[in-house]
Amino acid sequence: MTTKKKIGTVLDEELLRRAKMTAAKEGIPLSVLLGRALEAYLRPGKGDIVAETWGIMKADTDIVKRIMEEEESYLDT
Repeated sequence: MTTKKKIGTVLDEELLRRAKMTAAKEGIPLSVLLGRALEAYLRPGKGDIVAETWGIMKADTDIVKRIMEEEESYLDT
């Protein structure tokens, strides 16, 4: 069994409200929800959006090239 420690912190009211609602919907204590979120945030490699989403969408190479060309011209304006 892991040792737990009570902490005090300040959170945005709306964020706290959403967290409480989510915990209630999932039927878990708020502390469990916050612990899971913190664990996910601190996971090694976390925060690298490219690594996290790599391979999620499969696309034909020609389509990707066309999209990139369109974006490039859009960004030039």
